[in-house]
Amino acid sequence: MNHVHKFNPLYLRAAILFVMLGCSSSIVVAAENSQSTQEEWKFTLKNAYINRDYDNPNLKDTGSWSQAASLFYTSQLHDTPLQIADKPVTIGADASVQYAVRLSKDKHVADTVLPFDTQTQSQASDFLKYGATLKLGYDKTLLSIGELWLDLPVTAVDNSRQLLASYWGANLKSQLSDQLYAEIGRVTKVSPRNEEDFRKFSFTANGKTEYSDGLNYLDLRYQFTPSLKAEYYFANLEDLYNKHYLGLDHTWKQPNFSLNSKFKYFNAKNDGNNFDIDAQNIGILEMLKVKNQSFGLGYQQIIGESAYPLPDGFLPETYFINWNATGFFKKNEKSYHLMYGYDFKDYVPGLNAMVKYVYGHDFKAANGEKNHETESNLILNYAFQQPYLKGFALQYIRIDYDVKHGNDFGEDRLFVNYSKRF
Repeated sequence: MNHVHKFNPLYLRAAILFVMLGCSSSIVVAAENSQSTQEEWKFTLKNAYINRDYDNPNLKDTGSWSQAASLFYTSQLHDTPLQIADKPVTIGADASVQYAVRLSKDKHVADTVLPFDTQTQSQASDFLKYGATLKLGYDKTLLSIGELWLDLPVTAVDNSRQLLASYWGANLKSQLSDQLYAEIGRVTKVSPRNEEDFRKFSFTANGKTEYSDGLNYLDLRYQFTPSLKAEYYFANLEDLYNKHYLGLDHTWKQPNFSLNSKFKYFNAKNDGNNFDIDAQNIGILEMLKVKNQSFGLGYQQIIGESAYPLPDGFLPETYFINWNATGFFKKNEKSYHLMYGYDFKDYVPGLNAMVKYVYGHDFKAANGEKNHETESNLILNYAFQQPYLKGFALQYIRIDYDVKHGNDFGEDRLFVNYSKRF
């Protein structure tokens, strides 16, 4: 008889609690950005116009035009009277407020930008997000409790719409040696980019939705050499699925060019009996930079018995080799990625452009027929260089999507951004 050991999330939860409460003078660490030397306020304005036009006349076009104003506060860490081994425990607090108002008419359709009421079929006229974080430091260790801004698999912060997604929980960051960085945490809730409040993680498949009490994770990063680094990540999204990630990143620098190579491996497996999840994602990306030009070539393949899972709430998987509007993570899908970028700094300082093309195939449509899809992107960025316009930036994104069996669309995104730090 074969015995299959099922992961018990209590083990990781207990480890997280032990590590967070057990910091002592025997731990000598240097968490990334853990010790703020000065406090900072960041004020941002973002005007976002997003419109998706479906070729199918039976589908409503989606999108909206909105204006946001946000304020982010990062505190300095202050010494407390409490000392351990002649070193003080430090304390600080961060906070954020994000607000956006809809400027366009209500299209009565969900657009992944604004909150949407499914019962009234209405887009929100405005929405507000806010949070705060308590920080406790010792030596070069940092414990954060409250609102978390995470750039990790499963929990990315996405700026491709209007307001930013954030997470609620606790994590501990440590630099265990000059080469090894570690982060461990427990995230109990998420505030997606198009929702106001924090809520439980959830996952939906085949019309069935289940909720999770929290995500427990461990992230390890090792710098083998100045040019080669690796990352391993494990996450248990309780009662939904477990996820492993392994990434390698190498940069070869020469006087006239540089070559960046990325290898990414993801493995997702159901935790419990709610869903049948079994998927792997293998990706390779080569980026060659020659003077002002960048050339990219990538390949991604989904292996297993299901599509690669993403939590509800339009949480993007920015760790994929090239996250696109359509994802390219369907069951058995193979996709090829081509990219070309140019920095116009010698002609128009502050202007750069990128074009992307992705072809995906070997997956099936809902009716069981073989399918293939393509997506092309044009991305233009301009940061104003004039002193009196410092902080202003423009971004335009054009997306064209075509699929053999499905719904084609064209999408425009225009952002006018302003950022001021003080």
